[in-house]
Amino acid sequence: MMKYEFEQIAGYEVSDKDYNEIIEPMYMATNLDKVEFVKTLDKKRFALKPLKKIEKEMKQIAKHLNETCNHYTDYEAKDKLNELVQEITERIGAKGFIINEMMRWTCYYPVSVEIFGNDYKTVRRIEL
Repeated sequence: MMKYEFEQIAGYEVSDKDYNEIIEPMYMATNLDKVEFVKTLDKKRFALKPLKKIEKEMKQIAKHLNETCNHYTDYEAKDKLNELVQEITERIGAKGFIINEMMRWTCYYPVSVEIFGNDYKTVRRIEL
């Protein structure tokens, strides 16, 4: 079974690593048909967050960083935002990303994300 077949039957996306290192070897070791095999797996363990949910979380973090900008810099929130953008970048097969920031008096806060492809052209822009 191919990864795209698994995701179509399961109704959710899984990481390449989980599919290649866990799901496919397990499937090959069983005598179950594709549909029965997919039913045996724990969705909570393998399902990736939908991209819309990740974007919503990114917007919440950006709002928090904007609100706290003049008081302190929340480095944990900035790191989490970077992790979420990196996850989207990897999942859509893009080359990299830039988090655009605005300056207010003495601080910077994120306003958008640009994800770019191999030719360094923007393939996705997310307004925060």
